[in-house]
Amino acid sequence: MTTEFALVLPVVVIVMGLALAALAWGGHRLQASDLASMAARTAAVEGDTSAHEAVSAAAPGAHLAVSRSGVWVTVTVSVESVSWLPTADARVTARAEP
Repeated sequence: MTTEFALVLPVVVIVMGLALAALAWGGHRLQASDLASMAARTAAVEGDTSAHEAVSAAAPGAHLAVSRSGVWVTVTVSVESVSWLPTADARVTARAEP
């Protein structure tokens, strides 16, 4: 019994670590999505500078890119995750106010 426990314990710890990392990445993905929605609304109504300020205040480590095409504003937000996991990105498009 002790031998089996000693062999299985490292596997259980690794699986739990991977599960927790995946949950953390999911949280970062949700944060990026929320920030992108907020930034798109802000950029559409108040301008790009206000969107940058709002994202910087809400999440200091997030990266924001704003592009405009006619009346449409597209915002992409990237939130860094654990170094070995991909960056959590979200993109939202909103119609700019006239």
